[in-house]
Amino acid sequence: MAHSSEEDFSYEPMTRLETFSGKFGTFDNTSDYNNDGTRTSTGFLHCTDDMYLLMSGKDPKVIKTRFGGLKKLSRDLKTDLRSGICGEPDLGHRVAAFGENKNPEPPHASWLELFLDALQDVALIILIVAALVALVAGLLEQFLVGDENEQEWIEGVAILVTVMIVAVVTATNDYTKDIQFRALKQSQSDRKVRVLRDGSEQFISIFNVVVGDIVRLFRGDQIPADGLLIPGLEELSVDESPLTGESRPQVKNEENPFLYSGCFVTKGSGEMLVVAVGPQTEWGRTLALVADEHPPTPLQVKLEDLVVLIGKVGIGVASVVFFVLLIYYIVASVHPHVIVECSDEINNLTCTKPYNLSNPGTCIPLCHNYTHVPGQPNHVYIPSKWRASSLLELLSSFIIAVTIVVVAVPEGLPLAVTISLAYSVKQMQKDNNLVRHLSACEVMGGATNICSDKTGTLTEGKMSVTETWIGGNPYHTSQELCTSKLPQSLETLLRDSLCLNNDDGELSRKDGKVEFLGNPTECALLVLAEKFGVDYKKLQVQYPPVRKWGFTSARKRMSTVVSKEGRYRLYCKGAAEIILDRCSAYLLNGNIELLYDGLRRKLRGQIEGYASQGLRALTLAYRDLESSFALEASKDGEGYEEDLVLVGIVAIEDKLRDEVPDSVRLCQRAGITVRMITGDNIITAKKIATDCFILTPEGSAMEGPDFEKLTDAEACKALETLQVLARSRPVDKFRLVTLLTQMGEVVAVTGDGTNDAPALSAADVGLAMGSGTEVAKDAADIIIIDDNFASIVKSVMWGRCIYDNIRKFLQFQLTVNIVALVVAFFGAVTGFGTPLTAVQLLWVNLIMDTMAALALGTEKPTKQLLLRHPYGRQGKLITPIMIRNILGQSVFQLVILFCILYAVDKNGNHKWFPGVPTGRELAEEGKPSVHYTILFNTFVLCQVFNEINSRRVDTNLNVFEGMLTNWLFVGIIAFTCIVQILIVQFGGLAIRTVPLEGVHWAYCVGIAFFSLPWGFLLRLIPVPLEEWEREDWDE
Repeated sequence: MAHSSEEDFSYEPMTRLETFSGKFGTFDNTSDYNNDGTRTSTGFLHCTDDMYLLMSGKDPKVIKTRFGGLKKLSRDLKTDLRSGICGEPDLGHRVAAFGENKNPEPPHASWLELFLDALQDVALIILIVAALVALVAGLLEQFLVGDENEQEWIEGVAILVTVMIVAVVTATNDYTKDIQFRALKQSQSDRKVRVLRDGSEQFISIFNVVVGDIVRLFRGDQIPADGLLIPGLEELSVDESPLTGESRPQVKNEENPFLYSGCFVTKGSGEMLVVAVGPQTEWGRTLALVADEHPPTPLQVKLEDLVVLIGKVGIGVASVVFFVLLIYYIVASVHPHVIVECSDEINNLTCTKPYNLSNPGTCIPLCHNYTHVPGQPNHVYIPSKWRASSLLELLSSFIIAVTIVVVAVPEGLPLAVTISLAYSVKQMQKDNNLVRHLSACEVMGGATNICSDKTGTLTEGKMSVTETWIGGNPYHTSQELCTSKLPQSLETLLRDSLCLNNDDGELSRKDGKVEFLGNPTECALLVLAEKFGVDYKKLQVQYPPVRKWGFTSARKRMSTVVSKEGRYRLYCKGAAEIILDRCSAYLLNGNIELLYDGLRRKLRGQIEGYASQGLRALTLAYRDLESSFALEASKDGEGYEEDLVLVGIVAIEDKLRDEVPDSVRLCQRAGITVRMITGDNIITAKKIATDCFILTPEGSAMEGPDFEKLTDAEACKALETLQVLARSRPVDKFRLVTLLTQMGEVVAVTGDGTNDAPALSAADVGLAMGSGTEVAKDAADIIIIDDNFASIVKSVMWGRCIYDNIRKFLQFQLTVNIVALVVAFFGAVTGFGTPLTAVQLLWVNLIMDTMAALALGTEKPTKQLLLRHPYGRQGKLITPIMIRNILGQSVFQLVILFCILYAVDKNGNHKWFPGVPTGRELAEEGKPSVHYTILFNTFVLCQVFNEINSRRVDTNLNVFEGMLTNWLFVGIIAFTCIVQILIVQFGGLAIRTVPLEGVHWAYCVGIAFFSLPWGFLLRLIPVPLEEWEREDWDE
């Protein structure tokens, strides 16, 4: 193996492992080697197993003893520590050798597995068994008796087919939902990563990171792959708790250079050499062992409890129905009989068929000696023998009871939540809301407080330097400054302060326009430097930093030390008044002068003047250090960021977003308190807050240090009016959020920095900015992709929409449940059997559980949702408005169905439908009839029209408003009607329907249609409103 003469190291060749067994399995490494030591299969000296041994061992000595040091390892991986991967337009060979940077997805259930899982429902299993018994018994009866008219087996087949349809629909829904969640997870995982390639910095997708890449890491970044820290200016502090559970940040340096995918940089910045990606990383190997589960949301848990309660009621009703039918069967078995039809011949009733059981083949004279069937004067009961096949009637009763349980248990409620969430999450992404935790969707609708950052959320985040104070002179525009003739020494100091003391600013040009990459404040300063004709990149290469103390919210400043002209110079910048207090001198026309008190007061007034215009002021300063400056002398700059020389003050403008004022007023109109939390001084904060209507005449503003001094009781009192918290630190933000939640408020808070993570986690809904750090995004529930406050308002609308959609479905389903259970119960106890058969009930169940969930769960939000106050933590799922609608529609449907069922005259003809005889005796024989088909058809059509009624759970009277904008709703209504027509006209014995004539269809549609005007009348009935349901139209 060749060694470089420019390096001094002792190198022991890496042992070529044929196989390796570890806690993650056995790895095969039997590839042959080329003469130069590279593998014939990959072209690289090392393989994934070698890199795994290096990273899992965590022994820094191995880098030197077995890989020849970091430089040698980088050459073995065909990369350069300074320039990155060079001259490789196609990186496919690296992906082939070391894998792709995509973590393995946990195994997902196939459609077949989901189908089989759907059949594990206890009630469905019982139905399947009972249907199989009915099928076998019916076939045996037909073959043994030889009567082709005996077709009891058809119902068994119909039930089995219907159960299969229910299982197919359920599995398809679950499979589609799983695909949507996987796509969501994939979009959440993708992010931009900074790498060095061909000597320049590039932003690439995390999925395109390959082994050999040099990745640049900054505070708040999530490490994209496993790698080794390249020794640099700063040590890194890394939070490895996602991987190890260790809560204390780990210091990374030459003694501990191992960086692991999925962990977060909490302090410092640096570069790393990628040695493992995707499934070959520690994170990837661990993730492969973890099951992918979606925990239930709070609303799903609440609905599960309701499902259990309704299920118990359904089981009770089903038990009573079966018990009553059992009694009827026992009575009929003690005195068995058959019903025969008689005719009037020569004033003597004689039978039309030979039913003389004692003397087969002869006719029984004098039929009037037998009991006539009530309401059927031409039919009589004739005694008969008990038949074993009559047990099928008992089995049919049992099937009906089980079917009632299936219908009563509203499995569709959790399904409706899932469908609504899956649909809404996809739509919210189009509105720049990337949902990480599903529960946040529904919780956001109940938010009572939104605590928002200023920069980039309320403002555009596109910063520019406007006014300045440089070298003792004010300048009102950046153009005025750049065209003025500054002394050369002053211009050089200003130029160096802007370019060399830079954290992560980067400028890019596209189509002649400048794009900001990295911190917008840093980028604004670089733009000002370029106006002086400076090539900042060239300057940064010429004077590389030798020490950095990064910006933190506690320090509110950053410093960089460079070696220049044989000496060390420290450049410092930060919050204007804080750096000003650390200055003892200033530059006047290029000369160093003492910073006297009068000028200090004047500059403070200048800073306040900038702030009153909504400008953010930064002070630039420097200090020359001794040539013996020690790199390790200070970890936070103390002792060096003192006695500074003031270079100047720059005022940065960050314009308010045009849509923010209206969005804030919408929130306030919706009963949501909007608060601004910012690190700017109180004058700037109040100006911006007033411009966007956050700060009202009744509100107050306070600075973080003053808020910190308050006791919890005093702070809670202050929060009643507090609308602006300026000079805020992360600890202040966290305390404010915690106190609000303790006061019973539902709090949403925005954040973009690493130190915002505690507040984001403590809030009911954490909203991370798309441009924020990976630490903030990981702690958040929703990522606001465009950093825009208006997008937060859209998330509120979607949250309220989801909540309402679930309530709409609940209102619809409970109505169907009540009607189905009551009809089944009264039909059984009054001797009419069960007017709705098992197959018909299963079809109704399919309408309720799946199609209604799709139709009502996919309504889109409207701004009308913001006309009412938030439901908060105590909002009821079932309100008086819903109870009124449920009971009112249930009464309407029950009256209609009971009239259809019982309105029969003494001759056995229906009073409402001329020429339609009662279907009671045919139902007892298991045969379809026009009477019971009309009943079933009317029942289903009532649900179709009531589905339209259910679109309203508020005080709005118009149920058709916006209906045509939801084509899925319209399509499902149309689909339900089409299938119902097919079932009625062609269902036959399988579903126990007979084809209806046009006039009968007119009756059914006309009767069912009346549920719409009835619903309108119901909505006119006043009921008590929940506080949050009230729509206050006064501005």
